[in-house]
Amino acid sequence: MQALKGSLEVTGKARQRNKIIYWTLTLIMFLPATAGAFVELFTNGPASIVKIMLALGYPLYLMKILGAAKIFGGVAILTGKLPRMKEWAYAGFTFDFLGATASHIITGDVAYAPFPFVFFLLLVVSYLLWHKTAATRLPFAEGEARA
Repeated sequence: MQALKGSLEVTGKARQRNKIIYWTLTLIMFLPATAGAFVELFTNGPASIVKIMLALGYPLYLMKILGAAKIFGGVAILTGKLPRMKEWAYAGFTFDFLGATASHIITGDVAYAPFPFVFFLLLVVSYLLWHKTAATRLPFAEGEARA
């Protein structure tokens, strides 16, 4: 009985540690990204982003579309009120970061490719820790059918 209680305490401590890592990582990633999305959506964007978008061959109106999507995605991830939307937001940011990485590589701007890829890796860790700790309610309970 004592051994079982000791193992549960370690599990609880590990779970708490994972939650702290999850929230720290998630806030570090999504607070600036969501704030930056407001700038992209409601202004003509920071000059550095405009320069990158044009260098990659993207139209500037795409910045407004991505800005709106990042705001909704950031809110879904940070609040966790709609777990299914949180799953979709993680998927959207995955496409955004991997698409940015590929765009830099394809256009020969390889020096900037690691930056969105590092954000993708952080996103993966955040997603896995969310599922591991269930920091917010998961969209599907264990054994529940996915309709």
